[in-house]
Amino acid sequence: MQPRILTILVVSVILLAGCTAPLNEIQSSEPPLQLDFTAETLDRAEDGGSQFVLKDSLATGPVLVLWIAAGCSGCHDWTELIRESVDNGSLNGSTVNIVSIHRWAEIESSSRVMEVFGHQENNSNYSPWPIIIPKETDMIVDFDTGMKTQYTVVEGFNNPGTPTVQLIGQDGIKMWQSKSYWANFSMLQEAWEVAELISQNSDSE
Repeated sequence: MQPRILTILVVSVILLAGCTAPLNEIQSSEPPLQLDFTAETLDRAEDGGSQFVLKDSLATGPVLVLWIAAGCSGCHDWTELIRESVDNGSLNGSTVNIVSIHRWAEIESSSRVMEVFGHQENNSNYSPWPIIIPKETDMIVDFDTGMKTQYTVVEGFNNPGTPTVQLIGQDGIKMWQSKSYWANFSMLQEAWEVAELISQNSDSE
């Protein structure tokens, strides 16, 4: 074999070697616009299983995310407002899928989150929707391509403080975010209106 042909073959093998990795193991350099992730829950009956997959939840409607911490008074306030607004019919509970995500896994334990938000006996802070406990090793995945990124769940959602309420559209894109530490019904109603528009557009496609 001629040296030139041998050189071309060797170079081709080297260049193509990185193309054999599975798609979901390729890391992108920026957080994706369309978000997905998988993380553990508190594993209560309300959590629907020990793992939460955002994309699965988005398949049935927009997702309202409440970022929480056990010691956060505003988080308690938002939790109570959301739960009571759905319970009394002020907001349509079928419009969005509601979840709470623990923001400070490196500081607070899962047992502390369970104590504050997980038990129905705690009437003010009880969350009758999934409570998600992402680890620092849980990474964002691109909703559209399935590609892993180098960004944690918290980083993928732009490092929200607590409390922060975000509305995620059915394509994995963040569509709305709260602007108040304390719970505000008008603001929450605004999120619901955005969710209804998203759902209507999705139904018409």
